[in-house]
Amino acid sequence: MKTTKIIATMMTLSMLAAAFAGCLGGDDDDEKTTVKIGFLNPITGDLEPNAPVFKWSADQAIGDLTAMYPDYNFELIEADSGCSETMAGPAAQTLVDSGVYAVVGAACSGASMAANAVLSAAGIPMISYASTNPGLSDASAYPMFYRNVPSDAIQGPAGADMMTDAGVAEGALAVFAMTNDYGAGLADAVIDAWGSDKLCDVGRYDYAQTTTDFAAIAEQMAASTTCTAVYLSSYITDAVAIIEALHEAEWDGHIFGGDGPAGEGMYTEMQDDSLLNGMTVTQPRAGSSAGDFSQRYDDNAPSGGIKAYDLTTYDGVMMVGMAAVNHNGVSADEGIKATGNGYAGASGVINFLDNGDIGGNGYDICSYDGVDQYTCSKYWTAENGVATATA
Repeated sequence: MKTTKIIATMMTLSMLAAAFAGCLGGDDDDEKTTVKIGFLNPITGDLEPNAPVFKWSADQAIGDLTAMYPDYNFELIEADSGCSETMAGPAAQTLVDSGVYAVVGAACSGASMAANAVLSAAGIPMISYASTNPGLSDASAYPMFYRNVPSDAIQGPAGADMMTDAGVAEGALAVFAMTNDYGAGLADAVIDAWGSDKLCDVGRYDYAQTTTDFAAIAEQMAASTTCTAVYLSSYITDAVAIIEALHEAEWDGHIFGGDGPAGEGMYTEMQDDSLLNGMTVTQPRAGSSAGDFSQRYDDNAPSGGIKAYDLTTYDGVMMVGMAAVNHNGVSADEGIKATGNGYAGASGVINFLDNGDIGGNGYDICSYDGVDQYTCSKYWTAENGVATATA
């Protein structure tokens, strides 16, 4: 389809529609129509170890879209979210200035919140592949925001049940939480499910995302007579620092976490992999996978990724591209809504709720062996709790 035809049609609509037309390029019948897809990737910051595989997954989707729609040229415009509010806003503005149709990202919740303020003001929707803060469910505060991962309002009960299943007793758990949007939100959900009156004597320890020295709190854990387990509501880099500090303090309890410190990227950052032995975490569980990307991922993906979020990255890019092609007569926001109605993706079937959320498929419960393995041998669902995974 010629862009001149799109523009001629859309000129009678609002400024939003005119902006949309600029995202699809092409001037004559012999020229391919270009679809620009924004991609907010944590190239720097606390999830930097995962960024290369996020990008690989997005590039795979671009290749598949190109094969599906030979009359279109799909262009991925990448910007560094920095896994932070301060970097994500300006990064989102660069994507707006580049004329993207929609944005896939960000990964970190605070980054998504900051980016949404910029993107929604420009009439550009976004699909996050990893942001899980419960506050993002508020569609009035975060318009045109979608995510193909479940809210941490669901991950909290999953984490509590994971620890109960592992034998953690009431009064034995401490919770360490970053005071950013992701860390605080997940910690609140875990403690609500576990019971604030059932923590050990250290209780909840909150720290700034920039904290690097955990020696003092590690010494408190070592001196405690009740704290035999800790839940880390963290990202990768701070989790590594905490684990190393606990080891130095000679605390030897069970370490748990959510999806922030999940995946093989933890091995990349650890100086001593053996310190990860027995650490147990939750991550979103994929549904029945459509297409062959999941198998391609197993065969070819670089190391250091979190497969659950690499599948959602792939799906996010695919959905944006398909929306641009199949729903080019409406706004990008309406196109995303329509595409996310029964979309059969690599991460499962996606059905966006009215607020842009999805219900999800539960959570995998995964552990590290302290050598090089990361294995998900159990899973959790709201209906049935913890169960053993079958091959």
